Amino acid sequence: MSKEMIQAFMREMRERHQDEINSVALPEGTEEYVLERIRAGDYDTLLFMLKLGYLMGLQTGFTAGQEGEEQSTVELVPGPLQA
Repeated sequence: MSKEMIQAFMREMRERHQDEINSVALPEGTEEYVLERIRAGDYDTLLFMLKLGYLMGLQTGFTAGQEGEEQSTVELVPGPLQA
């Protein structure tokens, strides 16, 4: 996948899901932590965070798909993340 394809995908997802994304409350200090990792050039941690989020999304999608076989709709209610 090229950089341009990733940029296009991210732009489309942002446009399509902006309201849901804005409603997610990350734990206090997350933004500061990410900025620290960026300033430190800690790409390993940033990539780990992206991969973790991707993996969790895959698992959520799989679970929703499994429940979708039993129910016609699955209501996802955004809320704060918990570790």
